[in-house]
Amino acid sequence: MAGVVLRAGAILALLLLAACGFRPLYGEQALTPQVSAEMALIDIRPIDERIGLVLRNELLDLLTPLGTPAQPRYVLTINLVEARQGLAVERDATVTRFNLTLNADFRLSEAATRQPLNTGSARSTAAFSVVRADFANVIAERDAEDRAARVIAEEIVTRLSVYFARRVR
Repeated sequence: MAGVVLRAGAILALLLLAACGFRPLYGEQALTPQVSAEMALIDIRPIDERIGLVLRNELLDLLTPLGTPAQPRYVLTINLVEARQGLAVERDATVTRFNLTLNADFRLSEAATRQPLNTGSARSTAAFSVVRADFANVIAERDAEDRAARVIAEEIVTRLSVYFARRVR
């Protein structure tokens, strides 16, 4: 009996969500063709440093998979701030684990007028360990930077897709 009530409640909840116009943000149905078309018109400005290049490349893959637009309608500028904090300290005061925190402030503007349309910030933290091999440390740090940049890119794309979905309606 409890199973029937539970199933009925779940079905009722799904029907109510469908009736209120709920659409999932993730998945195949999340990005309508209109939203994808608008996001493909974004010119992503270059970002300083290696981690900025990684972030820009991630955004290019997610926003403009067919290449940069010939006549962009929007311009996306991003300011990155990177910080490292030591977490694990041994007795001799050497740090063996770091947190890399990446903060990104972004601004979407009209290409023609440079008028801001949407602004926001995204933050990501990735940890990496430090060992005695210098090459391993470089690779671990770059991997943490890449992971943080990927998370930031996905966050920015999510926020832009919400903005465009509200605007296209």
